[in-house]
Amino acid sequence: MSKYSVGDYIVHENSGVCKVIDISEKALSGRGSEKLYYSLEPVYQTGASVTTPVESKVRIRDVHTRDEMQKLLDKALELPVVTEDNIRVLGDIFKEMMQRFDPEPLASVVKTVYLREQIRMAAGKKIMSTDEKVMAIAGRKLFEEMAFALDTDMDTAEKMFFKNLKKEKDKCIKTLSIQ
Repeated sequence: MSKYSVGDYIVHENSGVCKVIDISEKALSGRGSEKLYYSLEPVYQTGASVTTPVESKVRIRDVHTRDEMQKLLDKALELPVVTEDNIRVLGDIFKEMMQRFDPEPLASVVKTVYLREQIRMAAGKKIMSTDEKVMAIAGRKLFEEMAFALDTDMDTAEKMFFKNLKKEKDKCIKTLSIQ
């Protein structure tokens, strides 16, 4: 028995927002290995498809609603910022937060990296490649689901999120210039 039906939209932990296009029994590992599988079509990856067992270790969940995403946008300023100077420890914290498979910790990661980048640029420094990689992964996951829930495109979702952080960015940069 599957939780989702054909036509439902879900979030697949590796492929993002997907549409369930089929649910069928398949024997992908040979005769006698029949299992029920979802056939998924990633919304933001043209031409891609994903097949995953209904009973899988890969996590699948409902897409957050418009209201839930709007609340996340509204509280962007209140989201915690990770303050850790050790880059390896920071990377581990980011990894753990991104593995929670939830938009709120992703938003905290994106917020933290964004503010780190803004502070570095204001100080005349280059953006760290580790921050760029984290932003690429966490940002894609966050803005993809946000765009879908808010019925907009990813660029607009990203702009909406960062617009809410402008005051905090200015405060961080001002604090930096005082020191």
